[in-house]
Amino acid sequence: MRTLVVHSENSAEHRYTICQNEESDSYFLIIDEKPYEENRHLFEGTFDDVHDKLKALRAMEDLKTI
Repeated sequence: MRTLVVHSENSAEHRYTICQNEESDSYFLIIDEKPYEENRHLFEGTFDDVHDKLKALRAMEDLKTI
């Protein structure tokens, strides 16, 4: 699988990276160098789907620090 990094950002606890699978044109999220999974399956979709998931995970992370 050929991948292309299209977005990355750091938080206080993690490094989030959105990658594109160039073969299927879908996007997926990597957190601290590990692919993000839900129900033991790689979470993938459009860029907007994956970016929304990243924002939700960051929001949960921010709530833990308060």
